[in-house]
Amino acid sequence: MSSQATYPFHLLVKPVGAKCNLDCHYCYYLRKEERYEPNATMQMSEELLESYISQYIATQPSHINSVDFSWQGGEPALRGLAFFERAVELQKQYARPGMQISNTFQSNGTLINERWAKFFKKNNFLIGLSIDGDELNHGNGRPDLKGNNSYPKVMRGLALLKEHNVNFNTLTVVHCDNAHLGKQTYNKLKELGSTVIQFQPCVEHDRDRRASKDWSLSPQQWGKFLCDVFDEWKKEDVGKVFIQLFENTLAILAGQPSQMCFHSEACGQQLMLEHDGSVYSCDHYSYDDYKLGNIDIVDLGKMASGENQSQFGLAKWHSLTKQCRECDFRPFCNGGCPKERTAITADLEPGLHHLCRGYKQFFMHSMPYLGAMLETINNGYPANLYPMYLQRS
Repeated sequence: MSSQATYPFHLLVKPVGAKCNLDCHYCYYLRKEERYEPNATMQMSEELLESYISQYIATQPSHINSVDFSWQGGEPALRGLAFFERAVELQKQYARPGMQISNTFQSNGTLINERWAKFFKKNNFLIGLSIDGDELNHGNGRPDLKGNNSYPKVMRGLALLKEHNVNFNTLTVVHCDNAHLGKQTYNKLKELGSTVIQFQPCVEHDRDRRASKDWSLSPQQWGKFLCDVFDEWKKEDVGKVFIQLFENTLAILAGQPSQMCFHSEACGQQLMLEHDGSVYSCDHYSYDDYKLGNIDIVDLGKMASGENQSQFGLAKWHSLTKQCRECDFRPFCNGGCPKERTAITADLEPGLHHLCRGYKQFFMHSMPYLGAMLETINNGYPANLYPMYLQRS
């Protein structure tokens, strides 16, 4: 019998590991294939699927009445529709009485057909669609395995999601080649119907880089991109379009905890499960030295609450630089993802986030407006009426 974890935890699942039908130049996960066993199938078995689902539900603390299953890759659709139909059956079988089950499915969209779209709608899946804006921008970084632009197939998949009223949001990678297109990219995502948008900055790591080119943003590029998008968003989209970083910053300003692991004080509550049952501290740390065990051998609840995972999560706070601890914006970023702390501070201390100056630029630029939005909400008005409070400040 599985033991319950001390705290709630989230588990990202890779049912086909790093296997993908695209060859995104900046993808940090594709090099994971090099570390698999020779001749690995890279297919999660149905036996392991059942073990995962039963353990994931059973190990959540007893007061938890909702569980989200997050399917990622590579491209999870490569595992086939029948696999996910079976997953839904197992979720219903193992769910506690009254427990709400949800599914999120991060996909490049190219394999979505009529059957997939109907399945997603019937089972209330939320689809995270990976798309980088317009065709030229997207094609520059996300070719298929033959080098062709994947954009037409993504558009086909998106059209089917819309046709069947499937809930979706978008994830856009911002890198050195598209950082100057903030306004253009944002407006294109709106045109495509996205009302929930995540912008993910590209910060490549030596252990993950797949080509001689470094696709990483500079801090200045990231700061300008965020400010350009924010200025476009605040014109008429407040309360209509939800941009993850903007919403998270506003929530922290209101005294709520960060909903983004990158910007929380500690991490460690978002583990990752590979197709072979291996569990890692985080999908950004899918290296042997961060492997917690295998769910066929080690109890999932014990891994989630174990000393190794606790120390992994707390290390984020303990390794903050002096400059970060004394920064006025520390509550809004908390030093960012530890993996991306590759810069040095003004007093030459290592461990500063690579994009620190870019985040500071955004926070300084946006705070007067976010403060006015918060005051508007606190006075019982919709956030989009913020200009009447902005004029007072």
